[in-house]
Amino acid sequence: MRIENAADYPEFIATIARWHWDEWGHADPAGSLEAWIAALQERAHPTCVPMTFVALDARGAPLGSVTIVKHDMPDRADLRHLTPWIAGTFVLGSERRKGIGTTLLRHAVTSASATCFLYTSSARRFYQRLGWTAVRNDSYEGESVTIMTLRINGDSADRRGW
Repeated sequence: MRIENAADYPEFIATIARWHWDEWGHADPAGSLEAWIAALQERAHPTCVPMTFVALDARGAPLGSVTIVKHDMPDRADLRHLTPWIAGTFVLGSERRKGIGTTLLRHAVTSASATCFLYTSSARRFYQRLGWTAVRNDSYEGESVTIMTLRINGDSADRRGW
């Protein structure tokens, strides 16, 4: 498996957007798959945030993705000072529990070179095992979520479990 910048693989943008739409589209009732594809195309920069990474198997088929954004809760002015955020961490169901999510997150955090934030409604334990710390419980887009952080100490992250 290897991690690549999705900007170098535009042929996978629609696939990744479909994964995200199927997983999280319910939280965007006014959205559409086409809008999510367009948004992901905008998040596929080669050298600056926002940027999306894709995990590829040995044959070059996509297995999962992760994105770094400036802010993943844009309508929350009280949280705008927290940046950057990890968003859209996704691994195909058949490929889960193989370390792909961990590798994607490690790559994203290393690429961000900063203390990172994320929110999750269902994967708190997964992130905690990787050293992420809960900042607070909150509500976002009609769901209970946990806002989490992974602090960077010097040149390396607190990577318990990595």
